[in-house]
Amino acid sequence: MRATWLVPFAFVLVACGNSGPCSGGRCDCVDTNDCAFVCTDTPCVGTCESLSTCDAACGDACDLTCDSTSECDLSCGDACVVDCRSVSTCDVACGVDCAVDCTSLSECRVQMIAGVVRCESVSNCDVDCVLADGSTEPAEDCGGGVRACGGCP
Repeated sequence: MRATWLVPFAFVLVACGNSGPCSGGRCDCVDTNDCAFVCTDTPCVGTCESLSTCDAACGDACDLTCDSTSECDLSCGDACVVDCRSVSTCDVACGVDCAVDCTSLSECRVQMIAGVVRCESVSNCDVDCVLADGSTEPAEDCGGGVRACGGCP
């Protein structure tokens, strides 16, 4: 899930309705093996908890949480909030004005156009900023486990 994935994602959200365990702007995957969903409601709240893998996508103004799950692959549009806790690997792709919190992870990998990532008790916090031409550059290290694209808070 890298920068080239952001453009096709926008098409998927326009072309498809909700899929997976979603209803009324809410998608919940709890205590199952693998789960995947696409939420096209705005706003949308999505939760992945106690899973092996979770593959979740939503549009703008959504909140995604991945907790106590082995691997999470999360993507969203602009103005989203993503929270990964007690996860082995969390991959996140988002647009502008993103807020990502990674706590107690082996790996937190984020690609965003603009926003802030907070890593606490994370072995590898890898944050890349997606530039206008589609290339990426490492996010600015703001200190204290905070990395940012578009300036430190």
